[in-house]
Amino acid sequence: MSGRTKRIIYNILSFLLWCGSIAGVVLLFLFATPNPSGVAEAVVINVVILAVILRIPAMLHEAGHLLFGWLVGMKFVGVTLSYLRFARGKVKFVNPNFAGATEMVPKNGAHIRTKTVFFTLGGPLLCLAIGGALLALFLTLPYHAGLLFGGMMGILLLYEGLIALYPVELPAGKTDGAVLFGLFRCAAEEEVMLRVLTAQGILYRGKYSDLERDLLFSAPVVREDLPAYHALLLLQFHYLKEMGERNAAGEVLERLRSLQMYLTEEEREELSELEP
Repeated sequence: MSGRTKRIIYNILSFLLWCGSIAGVVLLFLFATPNPSGVAEAVVINVVILAVILRIPAMLHEAGHLLFGWLVGMKFVGVTLSYLRFARGKVKFVNPNFAGATEMVPKNGAHIRTKTVFFTLGGPLLCLAIGGALLALFLTLPYHAGLLFGGMMGILLLYEGLIALYPVELPAGKTDGAVLFGLFRCAAEEEVMLRVLTAQGILYRGKYSDLERDLLFSAPVVREDLPAYHALLLLQFHYLKEMGERNAAGEVLERLRSLQMYLTEEEREELSELEP
């Protein structure tokens, strides 16, 4: 199946799930609420609308990645949600990223594939777990306006968790499902990503001389617009410079500079400070 076909299916599935979620919220409000015209219920509806506008389900999705990453011993690097990026103790406005993104690195080079799978699953699983729990509480406990809010948010969280598991590459990046699919079938992009994470884990407490050369220089060939490829080139540059191979390091640096159109603002800033 081509990438274009997958994106069309994703858009249709996303639309249907979103319509189903909104319909579920409306039905919950109309038929499971004793007093749908009450003040408390009206407040709940407005709070739910505000939660959608502020993208609270997406925030919980990224929180799931952070939580699961922390549980397997990974270190926080940054998180991007819509037009805000939180990294290195700073908040920056960036180009909108409606997919959201959480960045963490391992603190050692062991079991990287397992850690990455666990980290990737964290976002969808947290949304599905919290969403299912909130909906179950609303359906089993005596009615309360607070439980109504929980039930509505539960439906929206279930949508957030389910749609993230569909494997597709979008303009904003791969879904969690696509990353997991690539990890399980050992796709080239995910293999490069694992090599980068392994190197970062070793460098957390080690140095470039601790890295095996093949780890950085025998990676599969991937598209040059991929973030994992840029990270690999940067690691190659520092490794070669540390090993005293300045000519080779210079060639890698020139390669990086030729790819500036694909780099993020942070990567461009880092690149401008590098010298062979």
